[in-house]
Amino acid sequence: MSDFGGLQRNSSKRHNTGDDSGLGSIQIKRHDSEKGSVDAGTLQFNGISAGELCDRLKLHLSTPLPACDKMFPWLHSYSTSEPPGFPNAISIVRSQPMCEGWIQNSGILRCSMDPHDFLMNWSADKAQPFHHSDRAAAEVILKNVIREELLKLNESVMEQDLNDVVRLCSQYGVLPFLMTDALTRQTYGVKKRSEVSNSRDVTVSHAPKQPGSFRRFDIQASKMVEMSPIIVVYCFVAQDCHDFTKHPCQRCYQMAKILNIALKFVRRNYPTAQLASTEIRILQYSSIEEIPKSLIGTMPMKTSTLKKHSPEQLVSHFDVASFNNWDRDLLYREKLEMSKMSSASHVGSSVWCGNSTDYQVYKLLTKCRKSNSMTTRGQPSSTFESSSIVKLDNLKFNPDKLDLIDSKFFDIPEPDRKWKLMIRCVDGVGLPSLEKLWECFVKASQSDSTNAAEISFPSSGTITLGSLNINLVKIILNTCYIIHRISMLKDSEILMYCSDGYTETAFLLVSYLIFFWDLPLEEALLRLHCEYQRPFFLFHMDLQVLGHLQTLLRTFSPKRKENLHHYQTSVDDGFQPLDITPEMFSKIFLFRIPTGSDFSNLKGPLPSRILPHMYLGSLEHAHSPDLLKRLGINYIVSVGEHLSWAESTNSRSRATSSPVLASASASRVTNSYQARPRGYTVETRTKGSLNDHNDSSFDIFEKDDFKILRIMNLGDNGKDTLTHQLEHVLSFIDECHKANGKVLVHCMVGVSRSATVCIAECMKRLRCDVLRAYLFVRVRRLNVIIQPNLMFMYELLKWQEQQLHQRQIDWHILCRSISELNTNYI
Repeated sequence: MSDFGGLQRNSSKRHNTGDDSGLGSIQIKRHDSEKGSVDAGTLQFNGISAGELCDRLKLHLSTPLPACDKMFPWLHSYSTSEPPGFPNAISIVRSQPMCEGWIQNSGILRCSMDPHDFLMNWSADKAQPFHHSDRAAAEVILKNVIREELLKLNESVMEQDLNDVVRLCSQYGVLPFLMTDALTRQTYGVKKRSEVSNSRDVTVSHAPKQPGSFRRFDIQASKMVEMSPIIVVYCFVAQDCHDFTKHPCQRCYQMAKILNIALKFVRRNYPTAQLASTEIRILQYSSIEEIPKSLIGTMPMKTSTLKKHSPEQLVSHFDVASFNNWDRDLLYREKLEMSKMSSASHVGSSVWCGNSTDYQVYKLLTKCRKSNSMTTRGQPSSTFESSSIVKLDNLKFNPDKLDLIDSKFFDIPEPDRKWKLMIRCVDGVGLPSLEKLWECFVKASQSDSTNAAEISFPSSGTITLGSLNINLVKIILNTCYIIHRISMLKDSEILMYCSDGYTETAFLLVSYLIFFWDLPLEEALLRLHCEYQRPFFLFHMDLQVLGHLQTLLRTFSPKRKENLHHYQTSVDDGFQPLDITPEMFSKIFLFRIPTGSDFSNLKGPLPSRILPHMYLGSLEHAHSPDLLKRLGINYIVSVGEHLSWAESTNSRSRATSSPVLASASASRVTNSYQARPRGYTVETRTKGSLNDHNDSSFDIFEKDDFKILRIMNLGDNGKDTLTHQLEHVLSFIDECHKANGKVLVHCMVGVSRSATVCIAECMKRLRCDVLRAYLFVRVRRLNVIIQPNLMFMYELLKWQEQQLHQRQIDWHILCRSISELNTNYI
């Protein structure tokens, strides 16, 4: 049987590809290792029916989350005090994945966790006390430590219980300690250089150090285990064990014992004795059919559901079932969302730009000679709902309508003509030779050619000013030349693509558009963004190089009449590459982006378009009013930062901390008559009811044709709250939307405070929950990872509760998903 350790090491592994045991009624076979009686030892656990568990989960999700000031700063750090009260809270833990013949990541209840979500990892790091080259010896060390630590608590367990705990920990690669156990982390955890953590109301002397305490999404599952008055353990491996008329499930009992011991250990950190104890129960059922469908996230599914009905089928039965469970595998959804957002789009003259998924799907369907019946999407936009998966819900798999379900997951590439040249932009490759470029042109010119010519080109961010020489520049120029020559051929189009669809291709794409459109760099970028709505991301070194190359590229543009003779030759005339003289090469260093240009200093270099009317950016973007005007932006939301060009002085200061406000209803609106520089039109200002001298406030004014809402005194410090200003901000954005304007939402970097506002706007505008809105914004931030702090995400979930009167996703599940994504990149 595969274990949770394997799942933890490879989060992108979505299922077990073991042999299929055949379809039929859902009768889950008992795994051989679970046969035999269970010596329960001294630790006994009661059962819970599926109906009662379903009712308890509904009650938990309908019970409002505790107030922010009750939960923070306790959620920020390892536990050094007892958890806040959370009435009706429940944790659900899966004791084991499915066995051979079944897909591991199926058979999952809603809101449930796996052991590695909340238990410390049994690391192979030699610095960990439990490391030993001999696993059996390591198990002995762990058993002795558990026994000694329990004795310190005047607790003891039977040898059988201890063996069960150690055996399961060894198999899953975890330790019987919660991730949040401060004392155990200091005593037995791997030492790391980090910052001092926060504490709640009481700080104990053994509080360990920890990194990024305002964004500890990784420990929130463990926090939920601490807070829950009841924990339910379940699995779907040994069905005949769960009616409790026979032998109970050994694996579920072992997991319950680990939880029992882990909770004893973590409570050593609490300065005061906790009167209430946690009730650990095991799910009791006689058949899968008696478990309410509302309780099941993903049904147990056999490996046969992975099979495709035809060679051109893209999505399997399991893919659909797994997709419907938003509790799990957000990394997979991020890839789907990115492929939809950056799907292949036309950028002029028979040239397309797309991502690796477009390439793979096109190749597959072409190979199968599939004539897709779906209508052409036309010019897509990366911000429209149709270019997103966040609105897809409760999809049904229909083997008779495979095209329909495939089109839900992917944008099917449908160029008007065949892609005769496919250029893959990727790290680690050199420039194509002139001979290779000519071979591509010859192959594309052959009318009977069934396969497209394919070449690779260096990724954006790899060609530097220092690497420029006459031969390199000549190849860049002739790559643009060959692309255009092939685009002129009858029934021929070109695809540039890369993994994400907007980063690695950006340098070559913009080089070609400067060449083809005969436009300077800045105008080419703005046209690509505004007219073609194509996402792209250029690094600073790309802007430097393109700033020097733009004049040379335009010199050979097909738009210029004096260059027509270059584009009228045929294959029979042989290859006549565009040539540059040493004098031309030396002149490129005389041209560059003007120092004062917005494009010379900005990353990307544009703010990220999240919705057609809303951009997310940094303070640097906000300090570029000329650029904003060229993008059509006429509204600005400044979250906790000051705009020097809109102030009476040139000073620029950061936001300071403000105390936590009780709620949005606690705020009041007052008139503001402070002196303003000429051009201001002051409307209102809001202050909180607590400690007004240091609360965040907002005002609205006009300056230089911009209408600006400025939130003052709100920092990204894990203490300041945002929701008491949220309704005012969203009303301001709605005013912009109704006026057909565009708004820039910014803070300092554009990843936390302003990202939180954008997530809220997407929740409102797209009518989706916080997790889906988070994914929507994250994917569209383009190469910048949004990082709202824990407090902001908690506020958004509570704000969702107020709108819907129920949580669609639980707090610890939301945090686990964010942690999964961050671990993949950070």
